[in-house]
This record gives sequence, structure tokens and C-alpha cells, in this order.
Amino acid sequence: RSATADDIKQAYRRLAKQYHPDLNPGRADIEMKFKEVNAAYSLLSDPDKRARFDKGEIDATGAERPDSTFRRAYAGAGAGAGPGAGGA
Repeated sequence: RSATADDIKQAYRRLAKQYHPDLNPGRADIEMKFKEVNAAYSLLSDPDKRARFDKGEIDATGAERPDSTFRRAYAGAGAGAGPGAGGA
């Protein structure tokens, strides 16, 4: 979480080179790692997506986490708000 944008870019470039399919022909496992590195960089290089990921609102694929919708719906609603609140 404390990595800077430059740290992320440097790590991405190092890993992308290490796992590039052209440097590892015929290795399906390496190709999968390369795709994972690209997906991670896509998420972490976007400041908005990274902030949402750090807050737990989206997962590593960028998809909404099921519990984040619930948290946002009741965030700031005050004490006692939420399912079952409000009595009969």
C-alpha cells in the first residue's frame, strides 16, 4: 500500500520482462503469469481503481466485492442503521 507510482511501474517493467511470452516460448504457465502481471498493473496504475482496491471495494480483477455495496449503502447512515434497524 505504501508503494509509489514509480515503484509500481518499475516492478511492472521488471516482471513483464521476466514473464514475457516471447522470452519464454511454449510456456503456458509463464504466459498466465504475464497476464496476471498486466492485470495487476492495470489496476494499480489507475489511482481511482487503486484507492478502491486498497479500501476493499473491488477485488484484484477490478470487480465489485459483494460486501462493498452493502458497506456503501449504509456508510454514514448513523448508528443503528442497516438491516433490521428501525423496529417493527
